[in-house]
Amino acid sequence: MSLPELQRALDASLAGASALSKRLFSRGGMDAAEVQRFVNRVMGATVATVGPDGRPHAALVLAACDDGALIFTASPGSALLRNLKRSPAVALTVTAPEHDVTVRGQAERLGPAGELDELLERLHSLSKRGRFTPPEWVGELYAVKIEKIFAS
Repeated sequence: MSLPELQRALDASLAGASALSKRLFSRGGMDAAEVQRFVNRVMGATVATVGPDGRPHAALVLAACDDGALIFTASPGSALLRNLKRSPAVALTVTAPEHDVTVRGQAERLGPAGELDELLERLHSLSKRGRFTPPEWVGELYAVKIEKIFAS
């Protein structure tokens, strides 16, 4: 995904939203570049998936936005990773006192972090800590194929 594609997703989501959502998200809404800056400042998100019993599961993850693509982590052995392997449907939220981003979509596996050196270097450069993931972290990276996104 690119920033223009992220902007199209924001615009399409708002155009197809309910009257209440349009009112809430059209005032002070963020454009794609602002969403990217916000996600990269927060660098954390909650990802919701569905467990094998049909019940919801929420996990706190590291998250970033690289050229419009929303990327998040999934740790080995986690319920999140098991749920993603069974069903890629996700909801992702990034929140802070001044802004919120909510996304619904499909998680797309990018691969093990250790095999994605170029991407990981870009994500490290976005972090105010200088690292996106802890040293020696061996989890998976996922991107969200956005179906709906709202930002305020």
